[in-house]
Amino acid sequence: MKKAIFLLLAALAAPGIPAARGDVTSWRNGGNGVYPDAAPPAGWDAPAHVLWKVPTPVRGNAAPILVKGRLFYSEEPAVLVCADAKTGETLWKASHAPEDVADLSPDERKELARAKAAMKTMKTELDPLKRSAYRVQRRLRRDKSNPELRKEARELQKKIRAIEAKGGTILQRFKKPKTHDTNGYASYTACSDGEAVYTCNGTGVVAKFSLEGKLLWSRKLEEPDHGWGGSVSPTLVGGKLIVKFADYTALDPGTGEELWRTPSPVNFGVPASFQLDGRWFLYTCRGELFRVSDGKKLPSQDWVIKEMPVAFFNTPFVDGNRIYVAHGFQGFQGDIYCMEMPETVAELEKNGLRKVWYTELYHDRYYATPVVHEGLVYTFSMRGSFQVLEASNGKIVYQEKIPGITGRTFPGILLVGGKLVTGQESGTVLVIEPGREYREIARFEVGECRSNPIFDGKTAYLRTIENLYAFKN
Repeated sequence: MKKAIFLLLAALAAPGIPAARGDVTSWRNGGNGVYPDAAPPAGWDAPAHVLWKVPTPVRGNAAPILVKGRLFYSEEPAVLVCADAKTGETLWKASHAPEDVADLSPDERKELARAKAAMKTMKTELDPLKRSAYRVQRRLRRDKSNPELRKEARELQKKIRAIEAKGGTILQRFKKPKTHDTNGYASYTACSDGEAVYTCNGTGVVAKFSLEGKLLWSRKLEEPDHGWGGSVSPTLVGGKLIVKFADYTALDPGTGEELWRTPSPVNFGVPASFQLDGRWFLYTCRGELFRVSDGKKLPSQDWVIKEMPVAFFNTPFVDGNRIYVAHGFQGFQGDIYCMEMPETVAELEKNGLRKVWYTELYHDRYYATPVVHEGLVYTFSMRGSFQVLEASNGKIVYQEKIPGITGRTFPGILLVGGKLVTGQESGTVLVIEPGREYREIARFEVGECRSNPIFDGKTAYLRTIENLYAFKN
């Protein structure tokens, strides 16, 4: 039987210098979120475990990546930051906002500089208003019918727009698309081939930077096809850079030239990649199967959630010749599928993946990617339902509503040194022993966080809303 070949670090499929040992060059360390040689977290809230802590006053939801001793992470709305992994010191920042990478005349560039300078002087007015608007929006999520909060939110947005209008018409040409206040524009984790960094933002810009911060190319694609903000991080697969704002699009990593484009409904999760007989394929949380060489869509499942058509958030987990996919919507639907690859590319292109089993899960959203380890599948719903299934047949082993988890579980499940690591938006980190019953090893607080940590041996790096950390495990 011909065996499929799988890659835990998708970036290594790209041309260029291989990543250094210990580097984390893409979202969830290649998608699966597995760190077999790393030490699991231990008491990150204790000062003795904090190697360094650097404030990040401009927020961003994307996870950092680690390339040759440097951390790369994003700031709102469209800034790539490079920091020294040993100290956290910022080495450089580079904007890839549409106005900063656009082809403008010298006069237009001068006018843009004047407008941005004017906006900078108004920053002392804008920043408090934006912070207030953010806090009001968070309160509104908990009290949606409060008319006073709604009125306050409208008035704050009106004041913000009035100040931004003072920047002049040239900034209006680069007005950002609508987004969700939680998601923002900087929820795309960068990726690297070891010699350059590829990044994108919620305005539809994709850019390539050298490790020293030089812009090598940029490309303005379409804006996200919805008002929720995007988070499909760029990924290098089969010599192509795969991005998604509306359509799945492949770019030439060397030049930024568009190679192919395939329409797809709204999806917030990075597709999984796998290789069969030397050819690369993508599989999405919606059950879409694409051929990487030309973008052709192959026979697919095309799952639908009628009550919330956009509720597809995570990355499928690839384990051998099987792929595990979970999705759902609170109060209406919860699904997990085990899909299997055939023996040959010809069979895959004719029939697609085969369903091995299906199990109904707790009806909720699933931001967290499922993880498979030693015959068990682990899932974690938005509202804190931890469910474990048999990987062979989908039978539920146990389901635990984790006590004390009241926030949204945006951070996914990671497998670190044989332990399960996950958390929630408010900043609770959980370390769980894998197995057939729920056993919590550790729990600690790190501050509000929507990002996944990354691991390099005994060191972990985490971007919270307010700080960038290095922890000693």
